[in-house]
Amino acid sequence: PDCTVRSKYCEPHHIVWWQHNGATDLDNLLPLCSRHHHSVHEGGWQLAMRPDRSLTITYPNGEQRITGPPSMARAQ
Repeated sequence: PDCTVRSKYCEPHHIVWWQHNGATDLDNLLPLCSRHHHSVHEGGWQLAMRPDRSLTITYPNGEQRITGPPSMARAQ
């Protein structure tokens, strides 16, 4: 959320984790900066992608945040 790291410096994250048989395709991948990637894998964040590519983030305390779909300007 509110990350300013450009996609080309991010790591691909499997929404449905690879170890849980998540596909390695664009529908299941999301670019995350290293800090946010660690927040998912080690910090207990849960991510759910919506059909419009907006993202629901559920934090360990149960709070949820929905982010809008990514813009092409941020991807460059």
